[in-house]
Amino acid sequence: MNMMPSKVDSKTSNPVLTVRCLNAHEWLALGTEWEELLDNALEENAYYARQYVQASLNHIESRKVKALTLWANGHLVALLPFVTERWRWLGLQPDNIAWKTPYSTLTAPLIDQRFKETAIPALAEAMRNQKGAWLFPELTLDGAAHMHLSAEWNRVGTHRQVFDPFNRAIMLHGDDFEHHRRTVFSKKRRKELERVRKRLSDLGEITETHATGGPELDHAVEEFLRIEASGWKGDRGTALGSNKKTRAFAREAFGSQGDTSLARADLLLLNGTAIAAYLTLQTGATGFTIKCAFDEAYRSQGVGLILFENMIRNFLNGNWANKLDSAANSGHMIGALYNSTVAMGDLLVYGPEMLLPLALIASLETMRRQIRETAKAGWLRLRGR
Repeated sequence: MNMMPSKVDSKTSNPVLTVRCLNAHEWLALGTEWEELLDNALEENAYYARQYVQASLNHIESRKVKALTLWANGHLVALLPFVTERWRWLGLQPDNIAWKTPYSTLTAPLIDQRFKETAIPALAEAMRNQKGAWLFPELTLDGAAHMHLSAEWNRVGTHRQVFDPFNRAIMLHGDDFEHHRRTVFSKKRRKELERVRKRLSDLGEITETHATGGPELDHAVEEFLRIEASGWKGDRGTALGSNKKTRAFAREAFGSQGDTSLARADLLLLNGTAIAAYLTLQTGATGFTIKCAFDEAYRSQGVGLILFENMIRNFLNGNWANKLDSAANSGHMIGALYNSTVAMGDLLVYGPEMLLPLALIASLETMRRQIRETAKAGWLRLRGR
């Protein structure tokens, strides 16, 4: 996909903006204007790329998904997918939730940077015209989309509240891997990596492969599914290969689309057999390392740590992306290996036209999250993890 914005003069073209709310079928029927928006997005979001959206809607999404779109002189200049929940807050207030699945970690809307001066206020107004409040799960709080929308929300008096803020590890392209290794990895971590790599090499030849399309990518995706299903996720039934729907989703979302794909797959092999893998989605100059897995038979050889080291080396010594989003939650070990972070959180957007006070809705949302976390902790105790 083109990493450079197309040249369109939004000022001289004097764009006339129109709003359309599309159903899922209409969304998938969009033409190349969708890809043009991705190429020129103010903030890149691979989870809203056609291949990933189509795979999600085809196999794992049962809710009624809609897409709020803005158009300027035939150009698609903004796209915000969402679902509406009527009973999230006891039926007191409908809630529009920026679309997210269990296999996506960002809900930043796609906004064409060439038309941002007119698209930002128009999108904020279109959101207000939808009944109910808005919730953006896992939004980049210091990202370009949120920063520009926040300025408009401040201007019109729209209230917001952040839930569950955290810092997500990212990698920014700059110095080569050896410099990064010396300056970011602790001395203890460097010694550990040398030790586990030596331990693994004692078992045979260590090699790696990379695939971005064609049969090689499809094979790598199958290897990832095999490795993930062999571990604890397979035992719990949460591996992508554990059921027909998620397996089909993975093959369509990460597999080849002819000679190219949205995804990149990297395999770590021991004596020619894949023992670890990670899958990266890419739009523009940003990669999202959404899935990784390793063969737990080699846990004592530190294969997971070696996989992360290879990931960083391939990124810094390559030229295929400028930023790598870890897609990880707070506290993940990858944070000690990456060189930067972004602020994340779930953002509640609540306009002055809402009937119920923000404090009430915020209290209900907080209570809902506490109940969910308590239930999740109890379930994990029952499963012994």
